[in-house]
Amino acid sequence: MTTAALPELWSDWCAVARVPEDRIDDASLQAFALQSGPSKAVLDRLRRAAAPAGESSAATAWPTIHSRDPSSLRRLLARGDVLVRDRGTDWQLRLRLRRMLFVAVLIAPASHGGLGLTRSEIRQLRPEDVQRLRPRIGVAEDPASCPACAVWSWLEVIGTNSGWSRTGLRSLAHRRDDQMAGHRHELPDPSPDWLTCVGVLPAIDRWGWMDPYSSLHPSSMSVVVRAIDALLDGPGPMPTPEPEPRAPVREFTDAEREEVYARADELTARVAAILVEYEQRS
Repeated sequence: MTTAALPELWSDWCAVARVPEDRIDDASLQAFALQSGPSKAVLDRLRRAAAPAGESSAATAWPTIHSRDPSSLRRLLARGDVLVRDRGTDWQLRLRLRRMLFVAVLIAPASHGGLGLTRSEIRQLRPEDVQRLRPRIGVAEDPASCPACAVWSWLEVIGTNSGWSRTGLRSLAHRRDDQMAGHRHELPDPSPDWLTCVGVLPAIDRWGWMDPYSSLHPSSMSVVVRAIDALLDGPGPMPTPEPEPRAPVREFTDAEREEVYARADELTARVAAILVEYEQRS
């Protein structure tokens, strides 16, 4: 049996019927279906959870052409990290990139360092499920291509969106991660409010607004998956060149400063003399 997140309805029924949650057999499923009236999606999810490791009744959304390449997830995360750090990336796109990298970890096969979840499982994912599944997420030597770090970054985003203001989220989205050294996932969660979110994949509108009570639409999920495929198949992104450093500002020497002060005093004295002369003639 896999350790995928189990439906809450099943957990509640098990508690009432005094059936161990991990005993997903035909008899238990038949009694569960008769007494609780679950949807077909819930029953399918339980059957997948009961399937032996490596046998899944539904394929993940990970691009098929890269399913046999264990390095593909790390390559995708590294390319996405280049875009996140790019000074030419606007903050709304940076939010979407972080979400895309999080989805990539969810759908990538376990052999790649991901969780191998299906689209149906992802739509039903809740914060407590992610917390339970986090130990299964792979780790890479390079933080830029580390699946656990990509998950950490997205949880920071939804935690900030849940517990802070829109201004705080925008400030976070402007950050390019270049101030952080080492693995982010080794740090405590900076925004534990993500555990109080309704879901883990909120929709993001064109202005960067994240609605904590709406989830990513299935059609939008398809767009995210196509973006993953395009980033993997296309050429590696080239970061925007950093601007040329400004020429250093010339500083006055003490002698030059004294000369300027002397000329200013001379000019002040001349103006004062003119004013006195004007008053005398008046």
